[in-house]
Amino acid sequence: MKLSVFVGSLVDPALGAHAIVNASNPHLGLGSGVSGAIREACGGAAFQAEVRRAWEEQLDQPLEAEDCVVTGAGRATAFRWVLHVAAVDYTRRDPETGGSSGPSRVKACTKAALEEAAHLGHAHALPVVVAFPLLGAGHGGLGEVASAAAMMEVIATASAALAEVRVAVLEERHARLVAHAAERFVS
Repeated sequence: MKLSVFVGSLVDPALGAHAIVNASNPHLGLGSGVSGAIREACGGAAFQAEVRRAWEEQLDQPLEAEDCVVTGAGRATAFRWVLHVAAVDYTRRDPETGGSSGPSRVKACTKAALEEAAHLGHAHALPVVVAFPLLGAGHGGLGEVASAAAMMEVIATASAALAEVRVAVLEERHARLVAHAAERFVS
């Protein structure tokens, strides 16, 4: 499996991913940040309704860190699937950080999304490229360094069934942070 960093938006067609990961909350409300960008790229309110239906069909309870809800991409054509994980939880404090996200939550979310991406690859006989934002780094309050380290620790053990994992960041300095974290964990 290959790992790369993309400087640009997670919804940019140049990213070239089959699936993107939505850093959401336990109730899959697509508000701002990464979730807001995905909501708008995929169709706004109509996509939010699609996400709610999928959530009700697949879980019908608040997402835990190890859960992942899979939806189509609505009207977006740059990717086929959105993998929704609860990277933040505003209803309870993270035991590691006291905030709305923490390293263990990010690791569990990363693992859940990677497993679903591998499952999609098997189901569709497709070497899947999955793209992540830095989970929990923004609204989660974890920060880019801690997020990248937690994610890379899990990505290092990702299924060989995945063709590539891409991490999308908006700034070149964050790309360097991801690359540094990858050097520590990914061979």
